[in-house]
Amino acid sequence: MKQFLPWTLLVAILNLSSLHAQTNATPPASAPSQADQEKRTLEKHSRPILDALNLNNAGKEAKVRASLAEYLKALNAWHATNDAEIKSLWNQFSKARTKQDEAGANAALAKIDGVYASFKLDHDKFLSSLSSVLTPEQVESVKDTLTVNKVKVTFDNYGKIFHGLTDEQNAFILKNLKSAREEAINAGTMTEKSAFFKKYKIKIEAYLTAHGYDVKQSYKEFIAKEKADAAKKKAAADNE
Repeated sequence: MKQFLPWTLLVAILNLSSLHAQTNATPPASAPSQADQEKRTLEKHSRPILDALNLNNAGKEAKVRASLAEYLKALNAWHATNDAEIKSLWNQFSKARTKQDEAGANAALAKIDGVYASFKLDHDKFLSSLSSVLTPEQVESVKDTLTVNKVKVTFDNYGKIFHGLTDEQNAFILKNLKSAREEAINAGTMTEKSAFFKKYKIKIEAYLTAHGYDVKQSYKEFIAKEKADAAKKKAAADNE
């Protein structure tokens, strides 16, 4: 006849086995501290900037890193407070643009400018701090890195899309793209950075229209050419 362990004894054995397994298990890794997270975030943002600057000066690098750390801390705190309102206003802007409601779009942009006005002191402090260490050209490099070089990329594309631009027209385009960059460095996401550039691209395209360019047709021809060039490259690659 089979002998069965009493229920209470079986439970005790199972509990002991579980305790033994827990005692010998590898302890879970502790979550990174806030300080560690902030350090990683700073490195993520500062490394591309320092690489682009190529200062070869430890003292200057330390000052740039310190300026960036203070700026990012202020920026993150500001966005934590204001992002909900900012996102809603950008949605209002997009909906108005879709409806071709220029007045509504401009009203949304004015409200966005009003919200961001509360960050102006931190923005100016950051750039002033950089300017005490870097040349004007190097400060421009920092701005370009923070906006993934959108000024140059967009400016170059305008040259390809709109043929025969004069020096005066190019100067207008560049001035507005740099204004977009100035605002976009404070954006919380890449989507919002692009939205700031869209704000100024609207002004640029209105200016080009006033100067005789058919903006829609120019874009259409550019896209068709890009597609045709891509097809030729693919065909050439397939035939190799």
